Amino acid sequence: MMSDDMTVALAREGHPEAFRRLYESHREQVYRTAWRYSRSVQDAEDIMQETFIKAFSRLRTFDSRDGSSFSAWIVSICINAAIDHLRRRERRAEGRRVSLSDLPREVAAANPSPEDAEVRRQALERIRGALGVLSPAQRVVFDMRYDRHMDIKDIAGCLHSSESNVKTQLFRSLKKLRRTLEPQGV
Repeated sequence: MMSDDMTVALAREGHPEAFRRLYESHREQVYRTAWRYSRSVQDAEDIMQETFIKAFSRLRTFDSRDGSSFSAWIVSICINAAIDHLRRRERRAEGRRVSLSDLPREVAAANPSPEDAEVRRQALERIRGALGVLSPAQRVVFDMRYDRHMDIKDIAGCLHSSESNVKTQLFRSLKKLRRTLEPQGV
């Protein structure tokens, strides 16, 4: 099996088979990443297509000598494409926030009582609604940190951003969520 570095080198020279190999090797990871942010099969396919078009057109800019893998590089392109896609979708919806509607309806428990199940359902509904106040960029950073448990440094590298910018986005996200989830009229 040929390494990604060798395949990238062949693709840079214009070998169609090398492009195909790169696509086949990374399409599932790119699709899963796109779906994670869009929560839509159609949008994930659009983002995946946009990702590979951008990656292949910018292949000459990829440099593995700085320690980056092709996989990490293409995922960062995918994340940025997903953010752009969510922003475009948000503008088309004229201010309507994109909801993260695929959060589980209930947290799985061995044998929750009906009361516990209802409390969990209500809590998840509030959280689902609160996440809608975050901008697409904030949702991505929030998800990477609290859902995927990534380090600040890794998030910054993946998004080609500074660590201080990632920390600022997280701080603003948490502030918005706290404000949204605070009990009203207290």
